[in-house]
Order: sequence, then structure tokens, then C-alpha cells
Amino acid sequence: MHVVMLSDAETSGGAAIAASRLAEALVQASVRVTRIVGNSDGQKHPWVTQVLRTQLREEVALKALESISKRLAIYARRRLVCQRLHDLLMKLHPDVINVHNLHSAGWPPDLLAVCARHAPTVWTLHDMWSFTGHCAYSYDCEKFVNGCDAACSTSTEYPVLSPNCIADAWRCREKLLVKYQDLVAVCPSRWLAREATRGLWKGHRVEIIPNGLPLEVYRPIEKNLARMALNIETPAPVVLTAAQDLNEQRKGSEILVKALQKVSIRPFTLLTFGQGSLPVEIDDIWLHHLGYVNPERVKVLAYNAADLFVHPAPVDNLPNVVVEAIACSTPVVGFAVGGVPDMVRPSQTGWLANEVSPDALAAAIDTALTDLRYGVDLQGSCRAVAEAEYSSELQVRRYLDFFESL
Repeated sequence: MHVVMLSDAETSGGAAIAASRLAEALVQASVRVTRIVGNSDGQKHPWVTQVLRTQLREEVALKALESISKRLAIYARRRLVCQRLHDLLMKLHPDVINVHNLHSAGWPPDLLAVCARHAPTVWTLHDMWSFTGHCAYSYDCEKFVNGCDAACSTSTEYPVLSPNCIADAWRCREKLLVKYQDLVAVCPSRWLAREATRGLWKGHRVEIIPNGLPLEVYRPIEKNLARMALNIETPAPVVLTAAQDLNEQRKGSEILVKALQKVSIRPFTLLTFGQGSLPVEIDDIWLHHLGYVNPERVKVLAYNAADLFVHPAPVDNLPNVVVEAIACSTPVVGFAVGGVPDMVRPSQTGWLANEVSPDALAAAIDTALTDLRYGVDLQGSCRAVAEAEYSSELQVRRYLDFFESL
């Protein structure tokens, strides 16, 4: 079987990392994989990489056209990208096409129509973008069910789109999914599948397949050894939080900082990794920031050095960091939002705050630290859940069964 995977980035960002793990596991299962990406990392991988881009002379022409009419330039760029994808797929002859995130490359949903004309096409959804007018997460907004419009409350959030374009963008997705009834979706969480089928994916086949990860990499190691390797010297608990960008609003940095001011069980070390930093200057909370961490071995050390992982995002799908922590036997505190409750299970893998607020998060952290102090041990059950439900091998078996059914 030849699987072609289409995504905006190759390995940068949570969705691209999840796609890369799936691609690598497919190759290990003797599947031929070609990845078409907008942004290649230039590294050697077990899959073949093709970059989808316009040529220099075309970019010059598009810039000239944009000075005359921005709308025409956008239309022309879309046509060019679609033609480039068609040309690539004509050469590759895929058996199945698996689409992942498109929006960071500025690619239009029209690419799905190109894919659908070449092979059975599966869109793996990492957020809500495929069925909204522009947003990756709608928060409390329900407009995506019947039609997004210029009154969008998240128009300035990534991926940014001018309010007067949002209604047309939603209708474009609607027309695509009405015309191509054979398009199917995979959602990593039950929450995202439920939202998708409330919206434009209603009437389409939508499967739930959680993201997997290499459990031979993300595994428990001796806590003291992990702390020594990271130069963490403390008799107090270590609480970890992490994100690609620690300052991103959607990842809950503001909520976390406010919550930490209210946590009563101190002292403890706050361990962080990711771009940016948290403005934490609180008595008896000692900050240990690792910065942006790329090598997986350092991430594994961080998860194992921690007694507790805190994920303060107010909205999310199936965050990689949560399953990575659980796989390393580190229990998690988070909100009962999106796909987080799929992974964070009270008395088994962690603690859920009873509402999305700094007070509730602080109370959950206090409960977790108190339980850990009095000997509650969730390490074994965390690892057991990861092995039973989140291995790369299980994910690949589910995907291959799904591909074969098409």
C-alpha cells in the first residue's frame, strides 16, 4: 500500500509531530509513505518527502497581481497550489491519501477536492478548522453548526482571517463536504468527533482513532536520575508544564499563572519547557525553565523528573504533552475540556478541575499534591493506560484497517 500524507509542516508543531509519528509507524509496518508538505525540516526520515510550493517566477507574477487585486491574487494562488498537488499525485499514484493540518501553510480546503479525485481520502482532524469559517477552536461559539459570519469572536486568533471573509470560507467548506460525500475523517478524540458531526461532517463517516506515540521512547525512568540529568536539586515536589509556546493564550498560560498564586501546598519546583517563559515570581515556587526542547530524550527526562504534569489549556483536542506525560508514568492535572478527559481519568491517570478557572485549577493542583504527599501512586496505572490505548502499533493497526475498508 502506498499512503500519501499531506500536511502544512513536516515536524514542527503538535499536529505535524502527531502526523510524523503516524508516518514512521506506518513505515515500520512495511507501508510505503510519501509526505507532501509545505515546510520541510530538511532532515532525513524513513518516509519520502515532497515539498508543495509555487515556483519563483509564479511568486513574482502573484505579487504583481496582488498589487492590482488581492482577491484575484488569492484565487490565483489557490489554483496554482491545487495544480501543483494534482501534478504530484499524478506521479505518485497513491492508494490512500491522508490529509492532516493545512492552515499554517495558508492552503485552502480546495486541496481535498484534488485529493478526492485521485484516491480515497481521509482527513485527520487535529482541531475544528475543517468545519468552521476560520478558527481552530471555537471556544463557546456555536455558529459553526449553521454558518459562521463576520461577527466571529475569534477572527484575530490564529489562523487569522478578515471577518468579511469568514462566511464565504464556511460556505466553501460546506460546498466541499456536500459535493464529496466519500470524504471521511479521523478524529483523535471523542469530543472532536462529536463537534465535527454536529457541524459540516454530519452525514460523513467519522472514525475515532487516538494519536499514538513510541512507548519505547516515552517510558518511565528513575526519577532521581532524571533530576540529576536536568540539574534539579530539591526535596520538594516537581510540577511540570509544557507547550510549544508557553505564552500562547489557548494553552492557558494566564490561567496557570493566576492559579499558581492561589496554590497553598508549597514549596515546589515549577519545571517548564517550550518557547517563551512564564512570569512566575511567587514565594516558595522555584522556577526551572529548560527553554525550547527539541530532542525527545530531554522531554522524557523532564516528564520523569516531575511528580505532576499540569495542562492548563481551556480548549484542546488530544494534546501530545498529556499522553507523553502519562506514558512516562507522570499523572496529570487539567480541565475537563475537549479530549483531555479521554486521557486524564480521576484515580487512574490524574485529576480534573471542576470548571475552567484559576481557582478550580489551583484547587485541583492542591488536591493532587496532597494526594501524592499521602502516598497516592498513579504511576503504574498511568503507564498501563498508555500501553493499552496509545501505542503507535495500535494506532497503525486501526488506521490500516480503516484504509483497507475504503
